[in-house]
Amino acid sequence: MAVARVQTSSYIVSLIAMTQDDSDTSGNSPTRRKRSDGLRTIERVLKAAEEEMAEFGFVKFNLDRVMEKSGVARSSVYHHFGGRDGVIAALETTSTMRSLERGTAEFEAFLDTLTSGEKAFELIEMGVRSFNSSENRSMRQRRISSLAASHNSAAIRQVLANDQQTGTEVLARIIEKARDNGLCNPIEPILGLAYVIQSMLVGRILVDISEDPFLDAQWEDAAIATLRQILRPT
Repeated sequence: MAVARVQTSSYIVSLIAMTQDDSDTSGNSPTRRKRSDGLRTIERVLKAAEEEMAEFGFVKFNLDRVMEKSGVARSSVYHHFGGRDGVIAALETTSTMRSLERGTAEFEAFLDTLTSGEKAFELIEMGVRSFNSSENRSMRQRRISSLAASHNSAAIRQVLANDQQTGTEVLARIIEKARDNGLCNPIEPILGLAYVIQSMLVGRILVDISEDPFLDAQWEDAAIATLRQILRPT
């Protein structure tokens, strides 16, 4: 989940920049200039890649066209992303983030209209029951693919790390808001709780692999029971 309101490539670059540990604030050091050049390179590649994906889709996605459009050398693309799969994984990550962002914003706004914790939890239960949709399955598969690609790409690792941190902080804020509104009495610490919830939902990919509707239903029942115990709706 995320709260960005900017274009995909710019958002990724800002996330990467957030992770940098750079004590030189002058803006003139060789290290800082090199890092800035690297971020601009990543931005150019991802902008061209987004256009490529929109026009040709996943199957016909061509990295050579991306390099031609971006004007970035093959060696640089492979240095930052590890290859075609790495570029696609970075794009899929931001697609997932935007999807989660929309749902998060809607739910957060809706919290202010609720006066019952049970009503709020009914919405959570509906959300869990919808996780077996083809769209959500695809989203989990993209997420796992991105995690796998991150082993060969420092750029993707940085994107995912910031994505996770930002998304978890947003989820923790929603839980805190629900608590402050008297809708639940969650276990502490809330930030740790947010990480547990996210890891549980992404981990449903293990059930997806089985393609067993009965196991799907069992996971849903167990997930809802677990969420009830840790969120404790009032």
